Amino acid sequence: MKTFKNTLGFKYLFLFVVIAVAALSSCKKDNSVSADTSAKGSAFLMITNAADGSASQDLLIDNVKLSGSTVAYTQSTGYIAVPAGDHSAQFVTTGTTTVNSSTTLSLQAGQYYSVYYSGSSTSSASSSSSDDLSAPSSGKAKVRFVNLSAALTGAVDFGTSATNKLATNLAAKVASAYYTVDAATTFNVYLAGSSTASLAIPATIQAGKIYTIYISGATTATLTYKVVAQN
Repeated sequence: MKTFKNTLGFKYLFLFVVIAVAALSSCKKDNSVSADTSAKGSAFLMITNAADGSASQDLLIDNVKLSGSTVAYTQSTGYIAVPAGDHSAQFVTTGTTTVNSSTTLSLQAGQYYSVYYSGSSTSSASSSSSDDLSAPSSGKAKVRFVNLSAALTGAVDFGTSATNKLATNLAAKVASAYYTVDAATTFNVYLAGSSTASLAIPATIQAGKIYTIYISGATTATLTYKVVAQN
């Protein structure tokens, strides 16, 4: 009789342990699914200061400074990880909280973007673009163009010559598509429809690389270009 009671007790104890383990496993599984669902992942931002005469700028994301985002005029950061999703973005002069320009960003996980600060020391703007970092064709490079000049506010053309234009009628602060070009290709910028170059861009283009070429300058006298390698 004593042996029977002990056996029955062990059976109940074994059943209790099985139920407890199953419940614990279920709880862990539910928590894991919830965590996976709430995780948004990261997008990646490159920040560029193209505002002629501007002081160094910081980028705030949802009113918090993005680490590593400080950029002086003509400088660009590398790509910085940012939580995916919708955000407000503000450019502020480094060391201050004064907002000079703001924009909104809709970022998808795993994707790459550029944010530009443009204009002049007295009038600034911000804009953004989606970046394509897929590899160029073998032996080629990929190049896109952006007009961030406060001097050339109308549409412009970019090309290798007046008879071989790549991006045409490109509006200010709008990034062109990417174009596949040969290494060592050079470019010019034209007022839209013109055959007279407003600026020569003797860029050093290397095969296998991806570039953004932008123009800046508050006046025609300070009109300049910058070649930004994206990979």
